[in-house]
Amino acid sequence: MEHNDPSKTIYPVILEVPESKLRLQGRQKVRFLSEFARVALKSSAMRLGVVLPELEKTENGAPMPRGGIHWSLSHKSGCVAAVAAPAPVGIDIEKIRPVKEGLAERIAAPDEWRLFPGEGLSDFFRCWTAKEAVLKAAGVGIAGLSECRIVSVQGRERLSVAFESIFWAVRFHSFGGHLAAVAVNGLGVCWIGEHGCPAS
Repeated sequence: MEHNDPSKTIYPVILEVPESKLRLQGRQKVRFLSEFARVALKSSAMRLGVVLPELEKTENGAPMPRGGIHWSLSHKSGCVAAVAAPAPVGIDIEKIRPVKEGLAERIAAPDEWRLFPGEGLSDFFRCWTAKEAVLKAAGVGIAGLSECRIVSVQGRERLSVAFESIFWAVRFHSFGGHLAAVAVNGLGVCWIGEHGCPAS
């Protein structure tokens, strides 16, 4: 957490999918993950001291702020992540896994990769989740990827990304073979895991 003032802190929530739901397939699984991510969002909003009304999205599918509260969701087959914030915010979660050769060159330029310490998949997924989170915070899709650039890397838990002349602060949380990233400016970040406890 970066700020001692709780009013300037957001609470991204990560929930693991219950074992009984891991076997779901197709639309049934997508529906469950979407609903479960909203459970995480409700928890994040409650910690912020707000109740989000019915969620709506813009025509291009970006989350629409409600009552001055911005929100973002992400899910993979084994977990979900969500965050509510009093400022534009984006969250992304990925399972760390092997990726196709050449994908790194498509998501970042050589000068961006030189900013990272050279930790292979860890670097790749920090770059990928950071850019995804920023594009969500900016309300645009993956089409904006080529304009999204890593400008500095400050250790394993934070970096900065530039997109459309705005510099975004990105914070990370690693857990159980996954990596989550949240992009938000001017606010501290306190990750929340299972049972509403601060994520370790």
